[in-house]
Amino acid sequence: MANEKNLKTPTTKQARERGKKGGQASAAARKRRKEMQEIAKIVLDMPVEPGEVTDLEGITFEDYPDVNLTVGELSVLAVAKKAKKGDVAALTFLRDTAGEKPAEKVEVSGDITAATEDIKEMIAAAKKKGNG
Repeated sequence: MANEKNLKTPTTKQARERGKKGGQASAAARKRRKEMQEIAKIVLDMPVEPGEVTDLEGITFEDYPDVNLTVGELSVLAVAKKAKKGDVAALTFLRDTAGEKPAEKVEVSGDITAATEDIKEMIAAAKKKGNG
């Protein structure tokens, strides 16, 4: 059991400050995800012609000294390089990161009454088989 004297309840002001910090961190994370999505869209829209930006071989931080690329941005470029070579998983990742993942829909239809009757019949048959 915890020692009641050691348990401290935050004041309203402290709780508000913690909530504010959490909200700011959440907003920063959303911003980073949005930027990654935009970069993935740009990479997907790059033209594939000789001499264009699409030559992604050997890209490093040193290649872009005046651009502050993040590890995530470079990772998207590396995945694009794999996708360009025919890696379907890389292409799928890139498409999904760009926010272009097709919706997965499952359609459920049918006669519930008939399905219920079928289930009852299967249960009765199983019981009969178990007793016989």
